[in-house]
Amino acid sequence: MTTAGWSRVGVVIALVAALTAAGANAAPGGFLQHRVVAGDTLATIGARYLRAPGQWQELQAVNQISDPNRLTPGSVVRVPRRLLRPAGMATAQVESAQGGATGSRSKPAPAAASNTAAPVLAAGDAVTEGTRLQVPKDGYLRLRLADGSIVRVLADSDVELKRLRGKHRGAPYESVIEVHKGKVESEVAPQPKGRVFEIQAPGAVASVRGTRFDVAVGPDRQVATAVTEGVVKLQAGRSARKRLPAARVTAGQGAVIDAQGKMGALRALPAPPDLSQLPSDFEDASLMTLQLAPAHIAGGGYEVRIARDEGLRDVVRNGVFQAERVQFATPEDGHYTLGVRVLDADGLAGAESRRTIRVHARPVPPLYQSPAPGARITQEAGQLICSDVADAAGVMFEVASQPDFGEVRLRETQRNGCRMGVASLAPGHYWWRVASLAQGAGTGEAGRGPFAAAQAVTVVATPSVGAVELDDSGDNPTLRWQAGPGERFRAQLAHDEAFTQLMADVELATPAWTITGQPHGSYFVRLQARDASGLSGPFSPARRVRIGAMVRTGTGGGLTSGDGAPVERR
Repeated sequence: MTTAGWSRVGVVIALVAALTAAGANAAPGGFLQHRVVAGDTLATIGARYLRAPGQWQELQAVNQISDPNRLTPGSVVRVPRRLLRPAGMATAQVESAQGGATGSRSKPAPAAASNTAAPVLAAGDAVTEGTRLQVPKDGYLRLRLADGSIVRVLADSDVELKRLRGKHRGAPYESVIEVHKGKVESEVAPQPKGRVFEIQAPGAVASVRGTRFDVAVGPDRQVATAVTEGVVKLQAGRSARKRLPAARVTAGQGAVIDAQGKMGALRALPAPPDLSQLPSDFEDASLMTLQLAPAHIAGGGYEVRIARDEGLRDVVRNGVFQAERVQFATPEDGHYTLGVRVLDADGLAGAESRRTIRVHARPVPPLYQSPAPGARITQEAGQLICSDVADAAGVMFEVASQPDFGEVRLRETQRNGCRMGVASLAPGHYWWRVASLAQGAGTGEAGRGPFAAAQAVTVVATPSVGAVELDDSGDNPTLRWQAGPGERFRAQLAHDEAFTQLMADVELATPAWTITGQPHGSYFVRLQARDASGLSGPFSPARRVRIGAMVRTGTGGGLTSGDGAPVERR
């Protein structure tokens, strides 16, 4: 079961708090925030909130509003709490709002403003009787009522505050909330006797004997009530006039009332899930993925929320999922509390498991460019290369002998470009990774973002050509050298020492080269070794060779003419 598609409801669950304790009517300080909707004026706002409605002029002075009859929808009017009337219509305050939750009048707006979008709610806003709360699929809303009770409206819900008031000065508050779609969780604060707290939903009446419970309205108009603390007296029936015998639902139990008003047997709520196998750190800047342990409940699911605080009051992500794989858009970097409840097939939620997690996803790591995963690179010329990251101050490289990086062999910070040589590493198998450095941060652990996933690399000794023997006694000189197993070679011949004018460029399977087919004269030659895997080393230094046999002197040297030119044999 998901929250998506829950239908509008119309009958009543009456939740009557019978707990006795001191009321929550201490005189508050500061301000309420009223979010302006189309049709609001300072006079209508004063009529809703103030002890003396004519004091709206003070609202004008406090908020520095030039025209009391022309207010911008979506703007905020601050209402001093000292001006609020102590009895009669009360207010609720938004403590947390995410995902674009809105609040609008349940009555139609004036025709001229009928196309005006409902204002998005923010923490600190006040909402009053008659407000229609709509929370999107990725949203969340937490309200504190005037008596201290907490109401949480979950994702994909449509809820109306039908009554928030006291009958007269000093009387207990009455709160009536109608769930048109979705799910509401409530924590009813200790109250003076007579306090009324109602959640309207189809086909049920429940009297509260505890403080924590939730009510979900399903797509088939069934109502699921789960109690996590205290006791609820639950009665099935189409209306308050036709009540059936009550059931006593204790903590850890739940019950479902179908669309015909029939209540099923009490059942145990699902056990809290095991979160111990989840990682504590999340480093993907796009998606946070949670692989939950299977609950083994057919047709069930999970209710998941992430909050900035341990008490899960400031929720930034929440949703309902059928599968164990849960994904959210990754929140900002920081520490959070994860809360997960298992749902049965009818949407009854069990006790919540919580775990502290950390998001460490920024700045994002660079992308690997070279070498390819598992590739071989040489000590002398090999480089680890990655992409530059916008707004990063540099990169940190790490190379280790094991994939867990328990033993880091090389750590290096680069401020100019994303590349590092490996000349200091002995030949062997390694893993490397790279992270971006934040602007203005140091080079230590605290100044970097997450590492990219490690990649394997093999560093090998640089293939090279050893000592070269030259036999230039004939017309065609021959070069010979030593070779390792499986090595091949490349030989180049050029007129110039910079090898810009190549005369020959050949591949050799053996460590010897006889130069043929070139005119007599002086040239330069260089050699390059390639190992059995095809990895090439650098070219050897250029050597001068002579094509065409020279006349030798008695000492073996070449005979030259008066101008220094070699004398060739004819």
